[in-house]
Amino acid sequence: MKTLTTTLLLCAGLAAAGAAQAQPPAPASAPAPASSAQYQRDLYGDWRVAYPAPPPETASQVSAELAQAKANGQYTFGQEDYPPPIASTHSESRAQVEQELQQAQMLGQMASDQEDYPPPAMAHSGASAIH
Repeated sequence: MKTLTTTLLLCAGLAAAGAAQAQPPAPASAPAPASSAQYQRDLYGDWRVAYPAPPPETASQVSAELAQAKANGQYTFGQEDYPPPIASTHSESRAQVEQELQQAQMLGQMASDQEDYPPPAMAHSGASAIH
């Protein structure tokens, strides 16, 4: 049994090595894709995509980006505020917010919670559709 397994593994390894050598090299004069991604086929004929690494940043660039993120309120520490809230530039007065709340309540747009439980009894004609 060990001999059969060893023979099969050896044959599979030789077949894989032969397939790798049988792959024609990529032509050097092939036009590059419009994007910076590079497409190549792997050992099994599947497409693989490689993207170039972004350009490195200096320590001063990184610290400037960090200071900007802290100033914008986009930087948090630990798991307290994950994901960080986006600072809103739109501000309404308290009276405007209360007026919008009252309008939404009058139009029935507010989801009820336990404050409206049990729901108010509905008026009906007294005749039930269930007999």
